Formats: sequence, structure tokens, C-alpha cells
Amino acid sequence: MENMAARRSPLALLKDPNVILLAAGIIFVTIVSLTVKNFLSLRNITSVIVQVSSTGLMAIGLTFVIITGGIDLSLPTVMAVSSILGCSVMVKTQSIALGVTVILAVSAAIGCFIGFSIAKLKMVPMIVTLAISTMAFGTSNWYTAARSISGMPREFKSVFAGNLFKMIPVPAVMLAAVAVTMHIVLSKNMFGRHLFQVGVNENTAKVNGVRTTGVIFSVYVISSLTAGMAGIVAAARLNSAGPSMGPQNMFMDIVAAVVIGGASVSGGKGSILGTIIGSIFMGVISNIVNLLGLEYFMILLVKGAIIIAVAWFDILRNRGAAAR
Repeated sequence: MENMAARRSPLALLKDPNVILLAAGIIFVTIVSLTVKNFLSLRNITSVIVQVSSTGLMAIGLTFVIITGGIDLSLPTVMAVSSILGCSVMVKTQSIALGVTVILAVSAAIGCFIGFSIAKLKMVPMIVTLAISTMAFGTSNWYTAARSISGMPREFKSVFAGNLFKMIPVPAVMLAAVAVTMHIVLSKNMFGRHLFQVGVNENTAKVNGVRTTGVIFSVYVISSLTAGMAGIVAAARLNSAGPSMGPQNMFMDIVAAVVIGGASVSGGKGSILGTIIGSIFMGVISNIVNLLGLEYFMILLVKGAIIIAVAWFDILRNRGAAAR
């Protein structure tokens, strides 16, 4: 049988939202590289990759959640509160290993609570994660008195925010390692196939023998763990941890990266490679605004417009898929 993709006309390809988005991205980068000074410099490119490492890690976790048709609004504040508690332990004990363990343990515990509430108690994901986000933000400010925690061991910054071989940023290595691992889980593992089945139709997946409760529980644990990993990277980069490291507008970058990368908020679609590309794209937007010396509010205006455009492309993707 002739491959259906081969029969698609060039005109049909031009109407494909994914092709339009790719073409727009290429044109955008070309124009920016020609008009914005130092955009393509090695130093600037490295800076962008390091800056998107935290949001990229959380976007990977959110990809798993969105594939199942869920949402996790708590990621930035979970990153902040787990980092604060872990760094506090690190300051008191001067043990990097213990501090990092606490960061991951706190984020995993929060993920377990969220996962249990949604998977077992059948609570609404948006309500649960919004409540956890509010509680985490309040805890962060109460525990620190709205101040940042500093005084971690000097090696903490060099280990998690330094450079391998004096040229490869550690945050980029961590992002790549997590991305590759999660790509394998998502595309080469039975668990990954179950995620897509749950996202397409949870009831059908259950009939087919998928343990949907366990799958949904797991994705929220994974999501919160990536927030903990992001917290380690962010705290090491800043050499401090505080409530301000997890602003709510950071979630806008995270969800935009996931949807730009091809995931559908309706569930059943998503890829790790697409999410990484989306994360870099969002980082490039912030970087360009900074290089042009524009006001911070311009970043919010531009990113808000991108969110609307991304939502529109998501609708077009779904319509195109339904029509085929």
C-alpha cells in the first residue's frame, strides 16, 4: 500500500500546522540572527541553554502529565519549597549529598500526595495542584521570612552549576541526561505506551488492562521530581534558595514549551524532543528581549501572545488529526 504521507501534496503540507510552526521558527531565528547583535555568539548560546535548564527539566515532567490529559500548576513553587528545605539542611550540615537528598525527597513526597489525590481520590488535577502551589508558596515565605537562604558549601555551585572539561555546562548535561532517559521511558517502554493510552481514553485503557491509577499516580511523582531536579540546578546557579526562585509566571514558559513541542492539552500526544525544542524557543524569546534592552513587561506581553498562538495551533493540530 502506498504510504499516505507520500501522497500528500505540497499544498497539503503547507496547511499542516506543524510545518507552518517549523517554517515560522526558521524564519524567526534567521531574522533575529541578522538583526540582534551577539545572538549567535557561543557565550550567548551557552547562556540560553543554562537559563532554560530549570524550565526544561520541569517541562519534561509536565510532558508526562499532559500526555495523560492532566495538568500540574505546582511545579515552580514545588521547585522553590523543596530547594529551600534542602538548602537549609545543607547550610546546617554542610553536606551536599544530604541537602540534595532532602530536595528530591521533599519534591517526591509532594508528588506522591498530588498523585494520590488525583489518581485514587479522583480529585480535579487543576484544583489539587493549584492548592499545592498556594501552600508551597506560603510555606516558602513563612519558613524563610520572605528572604533567600545562602551559605551552602562552595562545592555545591561548582558541582551542579559549573562546567565539565571547562566548556560544557553541568545544567545542560543534566537536562540532556534526563531528556534522554525520559525519551526512552516514553517511546521504548510499556509504561510510555500506557501513558498515551490513558491520555487518549482512560476508560478504554482500563478495559485494555492498563492500571490507570498507577499510571496517573506515577506521572505526578515524576513531574514533582523534575521540579526538585530543577531546584538543585537553580539553587546552584543562584548560590541561594528563596521564594522568588519559583514565580508563578514561570509556569507559562513551562506549559508553552510542552505545547510548542507538540503535546496536546487534550492528552494523548507529546514528545521529549519537542519539549526540549519548545523550552529552548521560550528561552530564546527572553534572551532576545534582554539583548534588545526592552523592559521586563515586554517579555510578559510577548510570551502571553505566544501562549495564545500556541493554543490556536493546538486546536489546528487536533482538527487536522481528526480530519485525517
